[in-house]
Amino acid sequence: REERIMEEKIIKSSVFVNETVFNETCEQPIDVDFTLPDFCADISKIFKCRAVSHISSKNLGGKVITIDGSVCITVIYCDENGKLCSYEYQYPFSKNLEMDEEASGANLTCHSKCDYINCRAVTGRKVDIHGAVSITVRVFKRKSTDIVSDIDDCNIEQRRGTAPATVPMGYSEKYITVEEDIGIGQGQPQIGRILRYDAKPYVRESKIINDKIVVKGDISVWILYSPDGEGAEQCVKTVIPFSQIMDMEGVTDSCECDTGADVAFLEIKPRNTDDGAKCFAFSAKLLITSEAYCGNDVAVLLDAFSRKFAADFKRERICFNKICDNISEIFHCKKNIELDEPISSVIDLWCDIQSSSVKFEDGSMIINGTVLASVISCGSGGETLYFEKPIDFEYKYMLKGNTEGLHCTPEISISSCGYTIMSAETVELRIDLSINAAIYSSNNMPLITDVTVDENTPGVQSAKCAMTIYFTADGECVWDIAKHYNASVEEIMKINELDEECLPEGKMLLIPAL
Repeated sequence: REERIMEEKIIKSSVFVNETVFNETCEQPIDVDFTLPDFCADISKIFKCRAVSHISSKNLGGKVITIDGSVCITVIYCDENGKLCSYEYQYPFSKNLEMDEEASGANLTCHSKCDYINCRAVTGRKVDIHGAVSITVRVFKRKSTDIVSDIDDCNIEQRRGTAPATVPMGYSEKYITVEEDIGIGQGQPQIGRILRYDAKPYVRESKIINDKIVVKGDISVWILYSPDGEGAEQCVKTVIPFSQIMDMEGVTDSCECDTGADVAFLEIKPRNTDDGAKCFAFSAKLLITSEAYCGNDVAVLLDAFSRKFAADFKRERICFNKICDNISEIFHCKKNIELDEPISSVIDLWCDIQSSSVKFEDGSMIINGTVLASVISCGSGGETLYFEKPIDFEYKYMLKGNTEGLHCTPEISISSCGYTIMSAETVELRIDLSINAAIYSSNNMPLITDVTVDENTPGVQSAKCAMTIYFTADGECVWDIAKHYNASVEEIMKINELDEECLPEGKMLLIPAL
């Protein structure tokens, strides 16, 4: 009967967090050798072996995580006549991981990155390649925990407060297919063979409209091709917009969302159109992901104790995450690079994110990173040259509040890159970085989840007389003193005519016994 009465006095509320149940990074080795097909010229010198990995599908079944993907390996080389050539090889892979226990209703995210790639020409037609791809896997689910927010009992002292939280409303992902014909520029020669291509998506805007998230973005596309016949290599750049509506029950325009886009499949081929002209057939599968959150400060009990009876207060440490800011912008990076040999022109330029790190200091979020710039150019004597240059960048974002307990995993991609030849050995690079970042603050709080009061057992009284004289330490709070003596905070404040709960050193207090 006592337990039932106590349950009626306890007011509980539910708090929701995204609990990570599995988080690992595994390695997928790349070990392959292949022979060039007949239509490819013999290798005289390899300039670059480039590897780009994509996760094409993922699945969580029971305890087993299955990941399928491929690595697009492009070998860029020159033949014995100094002509620029390339060959593309698709290296498929499949990875299985096992969790300790099943996680029904959980969400699965995967990201892959090529850590390194080594390429060696065994003969003029045979290539040996070794490398590795790292795959980061996270499984998380929405977890509900009931906490005590109030107790209707005059014998229990309660220290009330709020937990600044961002409630996870849901996670949604969707594969979309983007297909388009990309025409060559007026005056450009007809397409012979594609030497290199790339496509990088970035989200420009994600807007919530009652149970739906409207995502808009762009795909930056670069294509380098050799003409049909004689002539210099040609570069085509374009931007393909994409948009998608994603369903997510319960979200409103007062919520915020963290949205990103990854390439799951990419193919670009020359194609003859109906009128006989040549263009590029662009086909890509994108994975759009979005996590939605709504701000909701939760009423909590920071501490409690019973003045009259023995009581047990169960606690659980809960980590609240709150979105402090959401960044979606283009960062312009400009830098001059010095080349090892003089050049007359640039044939192709592309950039890849090599590394990045985040730190919070002096009221700012600072992203430091390195972009690897790859330059194919013509030397002063007409020979083909290749250069790689690391470009360091620093992006600084002023924060609206303090920097304590903040964390962020930004999504950084190259939206465009250009150049100006300043001299025979100096090139000015202009790189636009698309930065999407949700900044979170973390607040780890031990909260009361349940209360048991034994009314048959009186509480331990520290005071042995009706009134105790107590001298405070510097910064000591009335709550801690009252808890030690099982006394009333309100009574101590009233008897001693206190306006502030935190007290200076040597303050004399009268502590009444109950």
